[in-house]
Amino acid sequence: MTLPIIRVHWLDESRAFRVLWLLEHLKLDYEIIPYKRNEGYRAPDELKKVHPLGRSPLIELEDRETGKKKILAESGYIFQYVLQHFDKSNILSFSSTDSEEKVDYFLHYVEGSLQPPLMIEFLLSMVKKAPIPFPLSYLTGKITGKISEKYSQGEVKNQFDFLEGEIAKNGGYIVDGKLSGADILLSFPLQMAFERGFAKPVEYPGMDKWLKTITSVDSYSAAKQKANAHGGKF
Repeated sequence: MTLPIIRVHWLDESRAFRVLWLLEHLKLDYEIIPYKRNEGYRAPDELKKVHPLGRSPLIELEDRETGKKKILAESGYIFQYVLQHFDKSNILSFSSTDSEEKVDYFLHYVEGSLQPPLMIEFLLSMVKKAPIPFPLSYLTGKITGKISEKYSQGEVKNQFDFLEGEIAKNGGYIVDGKLSGADILLSFPLQMAFERGFAKPVEYPGMDKWLKTITSVDSYSAAKQKANAHGGKF
């Protein structure tokens, strides 16, 4: 099978890093087309020329014979497509249908269940740190605290407890005892969770060890080097 030309439309300081890591681990050749965030820390308008939503990551696939191009958007879908079409040796995939279905589930789980409460906790923490004068700061602190207490904080704990249990029963990985696309896609939100103090190693030793294990592979370091070479900060 002749593989298409693969181009990654990559935004600095974004979750697009996981796509680089995925492609590195599968030893696929690809090009990086870098974009810089604007003054408002948003993606530049140039990305809208690639996809109407103007978000990253985006993968552009070009047929080497016909020149026909296809744009893949959304991290979970990108992972699913790449694994199904380009991982014929099961480097990150499984021969078992049950295991593959678990991977597919987690590719949707990351953005569907895990990311939303984590994002709410992050936004609430930013509000708490904002330079708001008293007494407004007191009121905002009370409001954000109640939102966190009633929804996002408990939901985050629920998600972390679930993942800690999955890692414990799957040999230190998310699915069936080996590195998969699910591990790579889950890496970013859980890295951020530990860095921001939403998760602590003493509370989630399995997740902490898992994260150290998966980020010790050569493909992770190779992806970091390429990201740094294009303006990333790792």
